[in-house]
Amino acid sequence: MKSRYAKYVVTESAPPDPSIQWGIPELGITDLYHYLKPSGPIKESNTMIEVAWIAKDSAFGVTKDKPPHSHDCDEIFMFMGTNPRDKDELGADVEFWMGEGNETEIIKINKSGLIFVPKGLVHLPVFFKNVKKPSLWFVLALNIGDTLAHTIKYPVRGT
Repeated sequence: MKSRYAKYVVTESAPPDPSIQWGIPELGITDLYHYLKPSGPIKESNTMIEVAWIAKDSAFGVTKDKPPHSHDCDEIFMFMGTNPRDKDELGADVEFWMGEGNETEIIKINKSGLIFVPKGLVHLPVFFKNVKKPSLWFVLALNIGDTLAHTIKYPVRGT
């Protein structure tokens, strides 16, 4: 018998949009795989979840297709190491850019954690440096409605 809740289970990601150059794959970032998105399998979730493996030094948010930007929704960028014996070990150095103009700051982390980006705040690029072990990168946007359709893009920086 099929579960009445099966409609709330996602076991396959939606393929990345081939028209967008997400990162620099030859440098070690996989495509971002979407498990939930507004046009995805669970419409009422109102949530976006993207996941990528980081395998070696790489960058994201450094192309004209996916430049620094802001949204009308909050986002969470989560960086998780893959060592089950040490939850804090990220195995890489992350540089995450936030703000714009004179307000720009580069946030540096080197252990598992997350960065909360409030709605309206310009963010990206993100650089993964000194990658010693594969790690996982998650992007979550909650209560997005159609806010991603109103993303404001800014000039590429940090390259």
